[in-house]
Amino acid sequence: LRCQQIQRMTLGESHPSYAATLNNIGGIYSDQGDYPKALEYYLRCQQIKKMTLGESHPSYATTLSNIGEIYYHQGDYPKALEYFLRCQQIQKVTLGESHPEYATTLHNIGMIYSDQGDYPKATDYFLCCLAIRETMLHMAHPDYASTLSELSYLCLLYTSPSPRDS
Repeated sequence: LRCQQIQRMTLGESHPSYAATLNNIGGIYSDQGDYPKALEYYLRCQQIKKMTLGESHPSYATTLSNIGEIYYHQGDYPKALEYFLRCQQIQKVTLGESHPEYATTLHNIGMIYSDQGDYPKATDYFLCCLAIRETMLHMAHPDYASTLSELSYLCLLYTSPSPRDS
């Protein structure tokens, strides 16, 4: 918070470095589980990045993803999905469809669909994510394993007999 005060005085509240500090503070609050406070900082960061970098900048997309994660943790899946989909659109154009950050966004969208019970859509997103992670990372990478785990879970849901089948 001291850094934030110094940057506000020296750089002003519309400087990209000030926005980065707000983003970092939001991340700390998120890690502590204080999602309302994290959201407050991320939204302020989003406003500054929108003004200074524009809505098509990869850093702006990262902030959208951070906001989406907060809404996800709060259980507001429609709002989270809205932010992740906006992030995905920007990343697709600026980073390309083979970038690891794009894969993470696909994974996050898959998680929302999975949690909402839309398993076919979740599977599609996880499979796209897995293909990118397999190519751009490696099969021993923790992110690859995470997506593979989510797909395994969905496979269990698909193949488990329903209670009516017993």
